[in-house]
Amino acid sequence: MYKCLFCSITLILSNMMPLQLHAESIPHSRLVTTPTAGSLPAKTYILDTRLYDNGGMVQMLGIGVTDLVDIGISYGGSNIIGSSKISWQSHVAAQVHIRIVEETLKAPAFSIGFDSQGEGPYLKGDGMNRFRIKSRGIYAVVSRNYRFLGDLGFHGGVNYSFEADDGDSDPSFWLGMNKSVLKSVELCGEYDFATNDNEQGSMNAKHGYLNATFKWNFGEAFTLEFDLKNILRNEKRDITGVNVEKPEPSRELRFFYRGKF
Repeated sequence: MYKCLFCSITLILSNMMPLQLHAESIPHSRLVTTPTAGSLPAKTYILDTRLYDNGGMVQMLGIGVTDLVDIGISYGGSNIIGSSKISWQSHVAAQVHIRIVEETLKAPAFSIGFDSQGEGPYLKGDGMNRFRIKSRGIYAVVSRNYRFLGDLGFHGGVNYSFEADDGDSDPSFWLGMNKSVLKSVELCGEYDFATNDNEQGSMNAKHGYLNATFKWNFGEAFTLEFDLKNILRNEKRDITGVNVEKPEPSRELRFFYRGKF
């Protein structure tokens, strides 16, 4: 029995080698809503279309400037799909991502960045002036990737959002992981402690934000993603400013197209 146990552990450890040894793997730049230490390769671009409740849509363009630096812009609004008046977000959002330390066999990758695009509708007035899920603002993140029956990654970070009109200006923290299931399918999960969104007057995210996603890659160019957000059902506000207690988790679609220039 002990020999079988020893062989099993040895087999697992032999398969769980750092992903750095597999140059063909492409780093992940995002889990569900949280960034990772991965970045876009140089001279590549990504078109990211996100659909959310109330006919909302956000379009993002990201560009890999170098293998260590990528930038992006995004813009969107609510009721874009439907017959109600469109409610645009207040600004064009910007993204900057810089990988400071490359992943090695002994150490994780480390990146810093800035992102002013939040999740869900933009809520205006009544001491809000923020996205339903605050933008990351400035952040730092570490990632460690392995080869274990496919790709396996662990990620953690800290961020400070500049959306603080609700009086909650604490930093926040998150943890997450990704795991490939088949060659073209990947599952991701994340937990944001939401310490910048749990005080009186904020979204009252006392349970933190637990999110998960299913990604289906069609070759290297196109990805279809199904997101399940706010699984712990934190209180939220709709686009009219009405509080919704214990809402159903948000079911959202996302599409990616990647190309080179």
